[in-house]
Amino acid sequence: MDNTFRDLSRFFKALGDETRLQLVALLTQQEPGQAMCVGRLARELGVTDSAISQHLRVLKDLGLVHAKRRGYRLHYFLDLERLTVYQNLVRENLGTEFVVCKVA
Repeated sequence: MDNTFRDLSRFFKALGDETRLQLVALLTQQEPGQAMCVGRLARELGVTDSAISQHLRVLKDLGLVHAKRRGYRLHYFLDLERLTVYQNLVRENLGTEFVVCKVA
C-alpha cells in the first residue's frame, strides 16, 4: 500500500486536536496577506505562546502552515494549496460522501 493512507492519517491526527482545529479555522479567516504572529494567535485562542508554537510545528510538518518574517516576528498563514491536496486525497480515497454531507 502506498503512503496515501499514512498521509491521510497524519492529516486527521493533526486536525483531531481541538486547539489545532481552532487554529486552522482562525487562519482560514485571515484576510489575504494579513498573517498573524504567535502572540496574536495565542491571545485569540486563549492559550500560551509555547502551546501555539508546538501546534504550529505539527501543522508546518504537514505543509498546512507557512511563516513569513516581518521585522523580528514570524507571521503564519494557511497554505490553501496544500489544504486542497489533502481535501483531494480524502475525496479520492474515502469518497465524496465522506466530505460532502447532504442534509435530509
